[in-house]
Amino acid sequence: MPGPLAPPYALEMTPTISRPRLVDALLAVVLAPLMAWAVMGVSWQETGFARPGTLAVTLAVVASAAVAWRRAAPFASLAVCSAAVVGATLYRYDVTEALPFVVCGLLCSLAYYRDLPVGLAGLAVVLVGFTAVVLSHPPGMDRSNVGWTFGLFGAFWLAGRLIRNHREMLVARAATAEERAVAETGRAALMVSEERLRIARELHDILTHTVSVIAVQATVGEHLAIDDPAAARRSLAVIGESTRGALDVLRRLLSVLRDDGDDAQEDLGRAPAHTLADVESLVEGVRAAGVTVRLRTEGDVRSLSPAAEACSFRIVQEALTNVIKHAGEASADIVIAYQPDALELTVTDDGRGSAAAPNRPGHGLPGMRERAALFGGTLVAAPLPAGGFEVRARIPDLTSA
Repeated sequence: MPGPLAPPYALEMTPTISRPRLVDALLAVVLAPLMAWAVMGVSWQETGFARPGTLAVTLAVVASAAVAWRRAAPFASLAVCSAAVVGATLYRYDVTEALPFVVCGLLCSLAYYRDLPVGLAGLAVVLVGFTAVVLSHPPGMDRSNVGWTFGLFGAFWLAGRLIRNHREMLVARAATAEERAVAETGRAALMVSEERLRIARELHDILTHTVSVIAVQATVGEHLAIDDPAAARRSLAVIGESTRGALDVLRRLLSVLRDDGDDAQEDLGRAPAHTLADVESLVEGVRAAGVTVRLRTEGDVRSLSPAAEACSFRIVQEALTNVIKHAGEASADIVIAYQPDALELTVTDDGRGSAAAPNRPGHGLPGMRERAALFGGTLVAAPLPAGGFEVRARIPDLTSA
């Protein structure tokens, strides 16, 4: 016999209580004297039944006591109650006033607490028992009584199944809602993590590029402060311009970190995203830092999605930053190639190549690879055989609709 429903389908027909078996036992204690009184108080002389005695009272008490196990052992409880009612009827005791309704209640409980096969088995037990009663031809039994009683048993059994199905549906909906809430929480956490990563990348790109330019210009200005004051002033101007631009972007990023309100989001949203058209001004800034940079565009220039434009700009910016930081006295070549199905970015320099690798791994190259991977692209960065370093990124299918 299958056991009681396991969570989340451990359902109760009554409101949630701490000791349901105790409640069932108390219900049986209340029912027992009532059923005994009902059996003893029938008009047995008028109906043609036998005079109720000790056996009739005992069977009524047994049928009522079975209610104490309606949740713990609903099938056994129903079987005992049905047997007591059938036995009393076969002994010609009139129990039709009350005990059949106890059977109906237990039948409803069985249909509710047990799976369909056990529920059907319990219904079969009741119907077989009542059929035996009908075949014994008790007094007052006619076709209308038989049909009404069979219908009553079927209605209570069906009610138990419908209540069970309704509660299972509610539990399933609650489980689905909980799963959806967990998924939404996970999605929100992922979005927060992705946003933090995006801001970290932006900060890395801005700070490394700006600080590298400032370091180079400060060194140049220091050497030329006495011999060429005009050149030193130009270096200071480049430092000031780079610093102001970086501070403006940092202010917007930090406003979002400090305030999640609409004002901060709108403030960040008003900042125009970098595009490939900004590469020219980026190159001019690097040239002002003393690095010779040559820029070339190949293919038919076309508009890309804003995200792809910003991604491409950042890749070029980071590659030039690495040239400033690690290539030494070198020149760089940038090729922006618009191919039919992709955009290819190539940044090469003739500097020190792998000999200038930092002592510990940084975030520049991994960040560029991650940016390219977001669009299904690839990025390869490696020293050149003849010296120098090359960064080659390919970002496919980026033509805006």
